[in-house]
Amino acid sequence: MVSPCGVEGRSICERLSGLTGIAGGFLLGMIVNALSGPVNNSPDLLNWLFFDVRSRLLPTLLSWLAVVILLFLSLGRRLLSWYARTRSYDVRLAELYHNSVDPFLQPFQRGRIAWGLGLTMQSCPDLHAGWLAGDVRIEHDTTKYELPPELESAYREYVDTVFSKKYTEDRTRLMLIENPRAFSDARPLRLRVKETKYSQVQFYHTWIRRESNQRAQHIDEIIRGTIAYPNSLCLHLVVTPADAYLLVTQTSPKNGYYPNQWSSSIGEQLDLSDLQGPEERFALNWVERALWEELGVSPDGFLPDNARIMAVFLEGDIANCALAAIVTLRHHRADLLLSISTHALIMSSRLGTSSLGGMFHLNYSGRQDSITQQQG
Repeated sequence: MVSPCGVEGRSICERLSGLTGIAGGFLLGMIVNALSGPVNNSPDLLNWLFFDVRSRLLPTLLSWLAVVILLFLSLGRRLLSWYARTRSYDVRLAELYHNSVDPFLQPFQRGRIAWGLGLTMQSCPDLHAGWLAGDVRIEHDTTKYELPPELESAYREYVDTVFSKKYTEDRTRLMLIENPRAFSDARPLRLRVKETKYSQVQFYHTWIRRESNQRAQHIDEIIRGTIAYPNSLCLHLVVTPADAYLLVTQTSPKNGYYPNQWSSSIGEQLDLSDLQGPEERFALNWVERALWEELGVSPDGFLPDNARIMAVFLEGDIANCALAAIVTLRHHRADLLLSISTHALIMSSRLGTSSLGGMFHLNYSGRQDSITQQQG
């Protein structure tokens, strides 16, 4: 995490420490010189240090300057540290990562964590812990999304000429319909969703990539709270085995969004099948399905309390909404490698197709191991 003073604040604190050290050393040296010379008592010492202007003008001025530095800069350092501690991690991380944010998103970044084309919509008030999966409430609005009438003609043309040739079915997706709000005194994260069609989502993603002005308008509306266009709420799940490695995966060449790309998370779109049982189970159902379908990890492969949702964020290139989450497995690295290899072979035989992909496992010290596997 960022230092309580922040990057710039920490630099200022270090400079202040140097100045106060110099000032203290100067005064101490002056006192030693005075006591080893003509000064015999405290009143004479004070007069010699601060009031003997006629015979010792420059040393007297420097003594006063040292006192000013010790008093005011020490107080200023404390005030600066207090100010930095009262600022949220969102603000501090936003400042730290500002130069790594895509220029398109920088106008929307103020006070929000962002990186590249990813922009936080709502982060957990406690970024150290995140939300438990059981703290997430997914509220299902059963009304169906309808395209604006002025886009119907273009949408039908897109379905006939592009979508129907690329996809064999038009599945129901679940779109986020408002920017969630969460506060430290209101633990649950509430996500309101409604149904849309995958063809509508893809149509908007294709259109929004071309229309940067329209994309900017949508992002501005999202930040204000309203999401009035189709999106497919997605989970980006960072996976760590029990022995402190980080799983890095390569997407399939058939991936509809980012084919053949390396990622430090697995992705899974929210599905109607996840909204089964008690409402507090919905997010956990989603995590369990993602781990099983992507890695072959069964629900008993992790402790539910070790699945944490860290933020709701925006994929800025397509203006899609997603959750950033992390899960720590019960599996160690070797067991996870075996599970992934077996699962990939099963999926490949079921689908009748295969393509080369890779899985890299990195620990926090930078060591890496890799395997090459068949992915369906």
